[in-house]
Amino acid sequence: MELNSRAITKSGISGVAFCDYGLLSGKIVNAIKESGQTSLIGPIASLMAKRWPKEFAGAVLVPVPSSPANYKRRGYQHTLKLANALEKRIPGASTRSLLRSTGSRLDQANLGLLERIGNLEGAFEVDLRGFEGLAGQIVLIDDVVTTGATVAAASRALTEAGLGSVSFCVFAETRAKGA
Repeated sequence: MELNSRAITKSGISGVAFCDYGLLSGKIVNAIKESGQTSLIGPIASLMAKRWPKEFAGAVLVPVPSSPANYKRRGYQHTLKLANALEKRIPGASTRSLLRSTGSRLDQANLGLLERIGNLEGAFEVDLRGFEGLAGQIVLIDDVVTTGATVAAASRALTEAGLGSVSFCVFAETRAKGA
């Protein structure tokens, strides 16, 4: 697995991915999310921080929360743990849990783009209590991006709440076959 940040755009939102979603990165993500091996988050964050884009220096890191059902099943928000680990390693970065998951939704893995968009309609609400404004660019933190439907829904919620432009940063990108 080669870790090298690259700029990508998904569903009209610009961001950065650090590797392709493949055999090894998939095992790492699955171990964190499904087997509770959160000790893998620190090493991932260290590798990501070494290749952190200069334009995201001093960013406000906003974890994309899991669905309520996945949070209940896991007992933790893996993206919050990743954002907190990145905050410790990136000078000037700060983590703010501005997004809340609302209602139930299907697992995105087996859904197409239009199904994903529909599944995420109203999936997030914004809680700005205690948030004193922008100290830096808002960067959504997630583990994997495929179509970008999740980052688009999260970004839309934040911009509708009056926050400026939003970017994203993910550990891995699932690319279309042949891409």
